[in-house]
Amino acid sequence: MRVLVSDASILIELAKWSLLEALFKLPFEFAVPDALYEDELIDLGEIDREQLKGLGLRVESLDAEGMAQAVTYQTARPKLTLHDCLAVTLAVTNDWPLLTGDKRMRALADEEHLEVHGVLWVIDRFAEHRIVRKPTLAKALRGMLDDPRTRLPHAEINKRLALFTAKQD
Repeated sequence: MRVLVSDASILIELAKWSLLEALFKLPFEFAVPDALYEDELIDLGEIDREQLKGLGLRVESLDAEGMAQAVTYQTARPKLTLHDCLAVTLAVTNDWPLLTGDKRMRALADEEHLEVHGVLWVIDRFAEHRIVRKPTLAKALRGMLDDPRTRLPHAEINKRLALFTAKQD
């Protein structure tokens, strides 16, 4: 089964819209670096981080070489956190796709020729695999549009909203 490395922002965003459990019903495995798990996945609302492991989240460690690579990334890109760099390193080391909404992480992943996806890609997979009903996805998308902290492209959200709210023949 294909493994995707997630940064904290994707998991937090999905938790905000009560979609985190659905993530683990997709035909993928999801992994995070151990330090990110310990330091950033503290408050996910309805789900605590131990439950994430029960749902199938893989918590992965990097060896000394991986840690050094993460520090190298962060030294070259000081606006990225060490946790961001650990996630990119985990993805690069294993040649796994990266899930992030962070434009700086995306830029680094592109430099490293990694496949990168964001929360809208996850929403598309929910619809494609019929894991979450379209009205539920539409409600989450409307919430994202109304949330001033959401930096997702409104045109892309609206495109999905139109698709998920269209009447079926």
